[in-house]
Amino acid sequence: MTQVILRSIDTASIKPLIVSALHAEESELKTGILKTRGKLSAFEKKYNMSTDNFLNTPPESLPFNELEAIEWSGEYETLKRLEVELSRLMKIEICS
Repeated sequence: MTQVILRSIDTASIKPLIVSALHAEESELKTGILKTRGKLSAFEKKYNMSTDNFLNTPPESLPFNELEAIEWSGEYETLKRLEVELSRLMKIEICS
């Protein structure tokens, strides 16, 4: 377990500020996840292929150019990264 201790020279509690910042980050991550899922869905509809099938298809068998394949796989990697970050964020407990 990682622990971080924050101190402020201000007499006001910094807990509400930290909670607010964590909620803002959560909101940004969720928005990013929704947008990325939308982009993946657009690829899936355009090519009538799930992202899983796309990822398991040899590149030479894909019915589109390499640039689109790179973009599709990049969106998938972005989604996975955002989901990991959100999962880590949701495990944070503020102790006071």
